[in-house]
Amino acid sequence: MIEIRIPKEIKNYREKLFFGLTLRQCICAGIALLICVPLYIWGHHFLPQEAISWIVVFIAVPLMLTGFFRYNDMAFEQFALEVIHFYVYPQKRVYSYEPPFMELRNGYLLEELTEEYAAKGKRFKKSRILRGR
Repeated sequence: MIEIRIPKEIKNYREKLFFGLTLRQCICAGIALLICVPLYIWGHHFLPQEAISWIVVFIAVPLMLTGFFRYNDMAFEQFALEVIHFYVYPQKRVYSYEPPFMELRNGYLLEELTEEYAAKGKRFKKSRILRGR
């Protein structure tokens, strides 16, 4: 029997290109291969093999993370920026309080004053009404 996998959420669907990889993953893996393989082949003539292998790993890891890492529908670069903003910039906590029935009060005042101004034949500004009479 043939089965077709259907994602529960349509946002989770990613079109596969080669070998079950998305286009983004293929491009990042290709770039990593194009940079790291020649670097390893020609680099071990100038540096010890252990050093060049660590250099290749440190270059390949960010490239592969860029293609394969996803967290809460964020790509790696978006996630990295959010982490940097969280730890670098100060967290400003703004305290604001609005009474629970403020929206109802504002709607009631708006309706009441609209009727008053309409009776007088005047026009009014909405922001002026909500601040107070």
